[in-house]
Amino acid sequence: MRRLVALISGASMALPSLLSAQASDSSRTTNRPPLITWLDAGTLGVGIAGSIALMGADVRIARRLQSDHLQDNETYQNVADVAAAVNEKSLFVVGLLTYGVAKLVHAPRTTTDIAWHTSESIFIASATATLVRGILGRSRPFVTADSNAYDYHPGKGFAELKYRAYPSIHAAAAFATAASLTAETARHSQRAAWIVGPISYSLAALPGLARMYDDKHWASDIAMGAALGAVSGWATVRYHHHRPGNRLDKIFIGTASPTIAAGSLGLVGRFTF
Repeated sequence: MRRLVALISGASMALPSLLSAQASDSSRTTNRPPLITWLDAGTLGVGIAGSIALMGADVRIARRLQSDHLQDNETYQNVADVAAAVNEKSLFVVGLLTYGVAKLVHAPRTTTDIAWHTSESIFIASATATLVRGILGRSRPFVTADSNAYDYHPGKGFAELKYRAYPSIHAAAAFATAASLTAETARHSQRAAWIVGPISYSLAALPGLARMYDDKHWASDIAMGAALGAVSGWATVRYHHHRPGNRLDKIFIGTASPTIAAGSLGLVGRFTF
């Protein structure tokens, strides 16, 4: 646990300098926010602090979910089976297929934007989660029979699946999808974003909850995965639409997309990005 806190503390200390450097670079270009904004940093900070605090309740939550009256419920089992199938692989494949079909039939730019940027955000969130949990090597709940939420084996997460608990890739990919879809929608219609946002974020919670029900993740794994995924989605959409003509968009989408208004920098009481 001390190693985990030390690692997180080191990352937190480095973050302000990163943000400062990005802000300095962004000041050279009108209306171009940094890659990682203070909203993103704050969301990650809340995710880290919240997940660490939640670790104290992880065992109680896990044991509750594994109780007979919940596990014997056929409806819960069926919902969990379906929700758990929504993972980084399935979401990424759907995103790429949508992008491929949109390019093939010459669909409007909006369609390829959403499909490609969503797929990209899923990849970023999944890759980041893979790296972090490989380093930390946190045991999944079933490994300790739901008895020890502080069982870490640094480095073992790269080799053994049972030591890849924190953060949850299911949650990261699902929330990256929800965040990017909502951000893209908000670019075109704030009113529509108020419909898409609550629905997509609510659905994004289901895969993580299903993994907890299946005893594959602690509650704190899901909390951190959700924060990581949300930031990945916001940052990906913000990067591309505030930097029209960037190399990735030129390669995979084509013509440059229009810049969004300077005020649309974050999610602060409304769906603006």
